[in-house]
Parts: sequence; C-alpha cells; structure tokens
Amino acid sequence: MLQDRIDSSLKKIDKKLLQYNLLPQQDWNSIEQVFIISTGRTGTQFFARFFNQFPDDVKSLHEPSPDFLSLAINYARGRVDFETAAKEIERNRRVFCCEFKRKRVRLYIESNNRFFSLMHPLRKAFPDSKIIYIVRDGRDYVRSGMSRRWYTENDKLPRMQATMFPDDPYASQWEHMSRFEKITWRWQKKDGFINNDFQGLENAIKVKFEDIFYDPDRKGLFEITRFIGLDDETAQHFLAEMGDKKVNTNARRVIPKWTDWDNEMKHDFDAIAGNHMKLHYDYEYMT
Repeated sequence: MLQDRIDSSLKKIDKKLLQYNLLPQQDWNSIEQVFIISTGRTGTQFFARFFNQFPDDVKSLHEPSPDFLSLAINYARGRVDFETAAKEIERNRRVFCCEFKRKRVRLYIESNNRFFSLMHPLRKAFPDSKIIYIVRDGRDYVRSGMSRRWYTENDKLPRMQATMFPDDPYASQWEHMSRFEKITWRWQKKDGFINNDFQGLENAIKVKFEDIFYDPDRKGLFEITRFIGLDDETAQHFLAEMGDKKVNTNARRVIPKWTDWDNEMKHDFDAIAGNHMKLHYDYEYMT
C-alpha cells in the first residue's frame, strides 16, 4: 500500500536524523507508555501479540531494537551512570515516538526483559510511564532456561556472569558451576535487581506469571489490562480470539518440574536462590 511505503520512508528519514543527532527529544504526552519488565521466560511475547489485537491506536512491541541488553548489563555493573542510561533510553525511542504520532497511537506497550536493571533510568526517561513487573517461580524459570541454549557453546548472547560482579559470592566459583547452577544464579540476580528497584516505585504493579497463564480466570491478565486502562469486555474478547496458543514456548523440557527434582538439584537451587525466593515470594517451597 502507498501509505505503508510512505510510513517506511518517513521512518528511514527519522532513523537517519537520529544517527546524525538531528532528531530532537520527543514529546510523548499524547501517547501513554507502558513497560512490562521481568527476568524473561514470563510470556512477554504473548503480550505483544495480545495487545496488538486491540484497535490501531494501541501499539505493542516485544524487545524492539535497540533492546538495551548491553546497557542493562553495563549499568548493573556500574560502568554506565544513571543519567547516561536514562538519556540513551530516551534517545533510542525517539523514532518510535515520531512514527506513533503519525499513526495517531494513543497507547504504547513495550514488553522488554532487558530493562531488568534499568527500571529507574527508564522512569527518568519516561516519567509518566506505567511499569508492570511480572514475577515467576524461579524453579520454573530454571527449568525453562535449561531447555534453551543459555550458557552453552551455542549461546550467542552476552549473558550476565557472576565474574562481572567482583563482590558477588559466586564470582570465584563461576567457572566450576554447572549450567543448572548458572541459570539459578541468573534468575536470582536479575530478579534481585528488579525487585529492589520496584520497592517504593509509583505507578507500578507486580503480577505473578502463574496468575496470568495458569489461573482459570486469568486474573493476572485482567489486573494488567485494568491497570493500563483497557476494559474487561474487550480484553476478554481478544483473549478468546487467541485461544490457548502459546508463544515462544520450549519445544522440549530437559529437566522435570521442580517437584520431581532430585536432592542435588533441590540443594543447588536452594543454596543459590532459596533465600531470595523465600524472602520475596509466597510460592510453595520444597522440603
């Protein structure tokens, strides 16, 4: 369509202007902003699909480029300061703002687990934004991560490692830790950043993954849509349209559910993440 070609050309122009620092800071006041943050493996691709069923004035993206992974790690390590991080986030969403204004978007929803350490710089860049923090049982996160390439020779992403944090109690043990232990460490480290920054944060809610996907009434999902300002009837309609189709699920599981873990697995998880789990969450704990 002609309009699509025009939109594409204008976006290319905006990107070029940004490249040469000629695209000024944008005014997002006409567009509500919502950011969904988590440790990952929390159904964030589902949200992009779900919300993009809504009318054209709602736009939802999953980890758009740049996704800020390197920024998040460097900020967590203290290599990037607060103001620099906030400016980088704001600058790299200017093109979207221009595009959304042309398309008369009123609500922008970004689901992006790369913001795990950037909640405060994000709020600085988008002071009027709503933030949704999705939590998931760490043991299910580890099970999901074990079915992926994390911390293998085929893992191409620059994932966090304990050696990046000299004061971390596992920094000196990292090279001798199993994949299971490393993924367990990753969950509690990432969730620790998010949980700490969430405390006292205004205009933000915490929702359990299990209440979104496993609760028969999907109460967690409706808590999110109400917080955003979307009505129940419309949310229910599009939920029914999606059915039970999963998004970005693991093709196979390489370890069993935590209730069937052997004593070594239970011990390793408890040693690394047990305190964090029991301190912050009311999930049933293994004995």
